[in-house]
Amino acid sequence: MGLIRRRDPRVIVVREQGNATEPEPTVSDRAPWALRVISDWSWRILVVAAFVALLLWLISQIKLVAVAFIIGVLLTALLQPFVGGLNRMKVPRLLSTAIVFIVGLAVLAGLGAFVGTQVSSNAGALGAQFTDILNTAENWLTKGPLHVNVSQLNNVTGTVSKALNDNWQRIATGAVTGLGTTVEIVGGVVLAAFCTFFLLLDGGEIWHWLRTKFPERSRARVGEGGEVAWRTLSHYVRGTVLIAFLDAVAVTVTLLVAGVPLAVPVGVLVFLGAFIPVLGLAVTGALAVGLALVSKGPIIAVIVLGVIVLAVQVEGHVLQPLVMSRAVRVHPLAVLLSVTAGSLVAGIFGAVIAVPLVAVVNNVLTARIIDFHMPTRPRERIRRNRAVGDAQP
Repeated sequence: MGLIRRRDPRVIVVREQGNATEPEPTVSDRAPWALRVISDWSWRILVVAAFVALLLWLISQIKLVAVAFIIGVLLTALLQPFVGGLNRMKVPRLLSTAIVFIVGLAVLAGLGAFVGTQVSSNAGALGAQFTDILNTAENWLTKGPLHVNVSQLNNVTGTVSKALNDNWQRIATGAVTGLGTTVEIVGGVVLAAFCTFFLLLDGGEIWHWLRTKFPERSRARVGEGGEVAWRTLSHYVRGTVLIAFLDAVAVTVTLLVAGVPLAVPVGVLVFLGAFIPVLGLAVTGALAVGLALVSKGPIIAVIVLGVIVLAVQVEGHVLQPLVMSRAVRVHPLAVLLSVTAGSLVAGIFGAVIAVPLVAVVNNVLTARIIDFHMPTRPRERIRRNRAVGDAQP
């Protein structure tokens, strides 16, 4: 009776016609399965970590270009539906892109001017109010139930108050220290505008060109992954803008009705802070509550706190599922960790883009665009090889 030998990459299966013999174990099979799994994953993780570190280093060398392009992508995700709507109305592509780009640029410029004017003109008053909040908190800590050491607390609050009084105006007016010169900032804004225009105009053709650079057998998966990523990013950007606007309106109206001073500047800060999930609204909301406490007393402060808590609940249970869709939702722990990591790597800009990046990666993996296969146990591989061997004629 003849023998049929079939060589597997990791094991040799010897089968006699009619009777299958046990496979011959290789040297790698003698190591414990858990150790082989850990080793298989470890070197791959090290390679990926080295690649990510190299990529981050390259991006840091062209930071201005990278930031401008990312801003262009985010603005494109925000404005693309308007271009599509005009195209469905039979407006030519170039004309619809120009209309949306000009109107969008005018709106963003107006919002930027309003925010800058509100923050810079009220910077001194905000700093003074924040100092009053610190003094009130100091009195409560020293004379309240906690009985904190007065000298140590005075040193801390004195340092914070001095820093605020000395640097608030410079911080609020957007000093460019550490961000580059004014020429670089202007150049980055212009570059981001050009990226937005051409992505709105030729984004589909650019993506098709990128797909052609992948192997033909992978293009379908790449295309599917790109669609999932773009849909996630679009939902996130549009939903975040709407939610930030609604949060700012709710806080501003509450402060105006309660007669709290500086309601509009605080509302502007709430709008900007909402782009940093969890942490942004927490910090700006605490500022609004403290301002109400100092100016109007504890009852108004509790009302403002209740409005902020209600806004957070409505955002989490109504607006996010309705506006962003459930596919964009990320677990709060993942949000907090990603925002913290993003701020450590790239400051405020990293904190802003961390959550959409995590959402995109999560949805691409959930859609099984990228498959991860765990190494099989020896017994499972034996059964698989037997089934393959028995299927041979």
